[in-house]
Amino acid sequence: MNFFGEDNLCCQNLLRLTSRGSAIIAELLRLSTNIPSFFTRTDSFTEAGQTKYNNVLFDFQYFLDPDEYEKIITNSDEMIELDQEFLEVHEEILNRFYRTFESIWIYQADLFRFIEDVKGGFYIYYSLDIIFQEVEGKQLLCEALYLYGNMLLLLEEKFPGPVREKMLVIIYRHNGEGRLINIQEVCKLCRSTGYIPGPQGKRPKSYPNFHLIAIL
Repeated sequence: MNFFGEDNLCCQNLLRLTSRGSAIIAELLRLSTNIPSFFTRTDSFTEAGQTKYNNVLFDFQYFLDPDEYEKIITNSDEMIELDQEFLEVHEEILNRFYRTFESIWIYQADLFRFIEDVKGGFYIYYSLDIIFQEVEGKQLLCEALYLYGNMLLLLEEKFPGPVREKMLVIIYRHNGEGRLINIQEVCKLCRSTGYIPGPQGKRPKSYPNFHLIAIL
């Protein structure tokens, strides 16, 4: 059987996965140049409209006591107004960030489901051993895993942990768990590892020394 045949479901599913992976990486790179500056700064701003938003952006400490953090906002009419103003101005780009983070989690779930389907005999003519004997099959499966690895590295290098956490918290606050089906999984995927990129950054003890290859 021609591995690249249109009737080869195994190959077609792998091709769809790698195509999705490339699209996700392209979107991550686009979004990495459009992170609102107040997510990346912890000091005070002098520019109008920047300082005020710091007080409505919380990291994952929020989830330890949501009610207490909500009181910070609801006890002040000014804070309520700022919170709503922030969402109105940035809701579209925040939803785009969330969809992209979620797409990474869905990608890995689909990739490992594909592998389990192969091992379980879903693809009648193929096992993992047979796929790896096919030059094209081996290339596609390795590429699918490689793309996932680069998504994770891009998250670390382009979207520092504190930035990811603040984005997800404000998205969660204004949508609720009921509207964000995969929010728990996405939070686990995106939670800060303690790594901060850049020459003045931070690398936790025993942090893997990986590098992005052929992406940046």
